[in-house]
Amino acid sequence: MDRLTIPEYELLMKAVELREADLDYRLHMQAYLNLRVKAKKKSGRRKEKPVFTTFEKFYNRQKAIDEIMNPRKKKARFVGIGKLLKKGGEENG
Repeated sequence: MDRLTIPEYELLMKAVELREADLDYRLHMQAYLNLRVKAKKKSGRRKEKPVFTTFEKFYNRQKAIDEIMNPRKKKARFVGIGKLLKKGGEENG
């Protein structure tokens, strides 16, 4: 009874990752609110405007959740590294 099946374990791990995403969201929201008060960029000769005009430009929560829910997308950015390593190994071997 104390054992999890593989699908149950994967679901449990996904829940843990989603909880972490919620924590990241709260931390980013707090940082955003702190920075929003201070962060400015020059806009014209003597004018300044906020660097991040919306929270979504500062932190994309949906993207973080999508990376957890669809792990294949997260790994896709490293696809080319395998090719480079194989190519480098052939030249040295």
